Amino acid sequence: MKIVIVGAGISGISTYLHLLKHLPNPSAHTLVIYESHKPRSSSPSAQPPADSATFDSLSQSTQLVGGGLGISPNGMRILLTLDKALHDAVAAQGFCVENFIFKGANGWTLGTQKTGDGKVKAIDDKEEFCIASSRHGLWETMFKHAIEVGGSGAIKYRRVVSIVREANEGAGIVVKFEDGGEEMVDLVIGADGVKSVCRTALFGTEEKYAPKYIGQSGVGGFLSLPMSSIVASKAMTFTFGPNGFFGYSSSGPTPPNLMWWSTFETSSVPSIKDMDAAVIKKALVERHKNWKDPILHDIIKNADVESVYPTWTVPELPHWGERGIVLVGDSCHAMDPTTGQGASQGLEDSKTLALLIAECLKRAETEHRGIETEKDAVDLAIKLYHEIRSPRVAEIVERGKKLAGKKANVGPVMEYVTYFFLWLMMAVPSIGKFLLGDVLRSLNTWSAEEEVHKVLQKLEDSS
Repeated sequence: MKIVIVGAGISGISTYLHLLKHLPNPSAHTLVIYESHKPRSSSPSAQPPADSATFDSLSQSTQLVGGGLGISPNGMRILLTLDKALHDAVAAQGFCVENFIFKGANGWTLGTQKTGDGKVKAIDDKEEFCIASSRHGLWETMFKHAIEVGGSGAIKYRRVVSIVREANEGAGIVVKFEDGGEEMVDLVIGADGVKSVCRTALFGTEEKYAPKYIGQSGVGGFLSLPMSSIVASKAMTFTFGPNGFFGYSSSGPTPPNLMWWSTFETSSVPSIKDMDAAVIKKALVERHKNWKDPILHDIIKNADVESVYPTWTVPELPHWGERGIVLVGDSCHAMDPTTGQGASQGLEDSKTLALLIAECLKRAETEHRGIETEKDAVDLAIKLYHEIRSPRVAEIVERGKKLAGKKANVGPVMEYVTYFFLWLMMAVPSIGKFLLGDVLRSLNTWSAEEEVHKVLQKLEDSS
């Protein structure tokens, strides 16, 4: 079977690695990733120059090497079961965040939240924590591992411009490239971000399936500044204010390693003129000038910002694939960053899909219960993948919506209502559980293996 993954971002590389690990007789299959852009820089602080960037390029998750993220314990466990050496390398290049500290712009500390899964993990498992990392650091570690296990041909740099099914049922799928070339394949896995060509192949250009700007944009970057208090507290700090949000953390041992980000409300996607460095810096200073955190002001004073990044989400889709085309990661469920689960959910997608394809292919080898061909196996795997993953993602998205409003512009009364709400949830955990559910348990006890086993057993029982 010939499998093409479109997009060499975190989800794309993870899918590649999981397929190599789980496919029965992997040497019998052809597996390659196509990525449209070579990495722009080896530095996490590098950003595309403002005079050449477009908002399409700034919204392509597989293209961005700038920016920071957090890999939650559930995501780190996916990496651990994939390859312990990869897990350890990701942890080593990042910063282990044991605490989230929540503050108000007035200087109040609203609460501290442990990030570890120690209270819900299996008895014999080592506790996992959130790992803060530059996006580039995580990507580069996974990229190097993919080349080590898959060879230099694992990732090819060609832009996929369209995907077309052949008219004859079962004849295959044609992947078309910007250079005029074409390739016939059996399975296309779309890991190509919010502006997904693969999603367009499934749903066309209907507006209801297009990515949506959520009314918030962000700036951020990396600095080399003293971080003794941040490192000592093993913390990532989130500060909420009346006109935006600001966060910072270490991103690992290698400078520039103080990562920071600021989000703010804007009703429309910022115009290209808003990407002028002087305009961005002036707006950043103005937005946070009355906030009381001295570390925040030190960051802003030294920050060199060049771009505004609008935040996009993908609306709920009726399915995530059919007839040999399937989506993973941001291409099917780009989330509000408030969830803190973007990277981790992409990792869960890739493992779940790979396990299902592997199990269904094993059944095809024995023509088990009507699964007679590889095509039958792939079609069933895609169907079950959505059945497993969609409810999980929908729950996380809904939880994120409840919290996202805390970043919106508010008046003085609502500002302090927000502070009280956040303080109350952490001071009285039972209230947080009542409002949001048992988030720690929900996020960190989910198992791809268990979910795949359950859905296949259900299929057996209904046959």
